[in-house]
Amino acid sequence: MVAGADAVKFQCFEPEALALKRLGVMWHGEPQTYQQLVSLYKTTHTPKAWFPELIACCANVGIAWFASAFSPDDVAFLETMDCPRYKISAYEMLDGDLINAVVKTAKPIIMSVRSTERVTILVASDYEGEHSPLGFSDHSPWGEPCCYGPMIERHLRLPDVPCEDQEFSSTPEQFAEYVNMVKYHD
Repeated sequence: MVAGADAVKFQCFEPEALALKRLGVMWHGEPQTYQQLVSLYKTTHTPKAWFPELIACCANVGIAWFASAFSPDDVAFLETMDCPRYKISAYEMLDGDLINAVVKTAKPIIMSVRSTERVTILVASDYEGEHSPLGFSDHSPWGEPCCYGPMIERHLRLPDVPCEDQEFSSTPEQFAEYVNMVKYHD
C-alpha cells in the first residue's frame, strides 16, 4: 500500500471533449466558458501515453488501480489497458452513452450519485441491479475527515505544485495521516 491507500484512481479524458460536454458548469460560483474549462482540464489531464507506465508503477508497488471515464471513447481506451473497474462522476451520472459503454465491459462500477456541500456519495452496483453505498469522496479542507465508510476517495497533490483543487487535496504526508484517522476511527 502507498501511504496507506488500498487503490489509486486515474482520470481518463481529453480536455477539449470534456470542456465541450460540461460547458456552463459552475466552478467557484461562476458558469465556465469553453476556454476556461479547457484551461482547467489541461492542468488536470493525464495523457493516455502515461497510462502504461502508471499501471506498471501500481503493479510494482502492489496497489490496485482503476479509472474515471468521461466518454465511451475513454472506456474503449481503458479497456485496452484492462481497466479493472470504472468510476463515473456525478456530472456524468445521467450520461447514458457513457454508462452503457461501461456496463458493456461487465466490470464493477463506482458511481457518484449526488452531492452535498463538499461530499459526494459513492455507490457501487452489481449486474443484478443491486447497489449499496460504498463511501464518500471527501472534498473537505485538510484536517479531520468529514466522513467515514468502507471507501473514501481523497485527492492527492504534491506539496510544491499548485493545483486547482489544493483546497481539498492532501500531500502524501497528510494523506498517510488521513488514512490513519479513517482506518482507526472509533
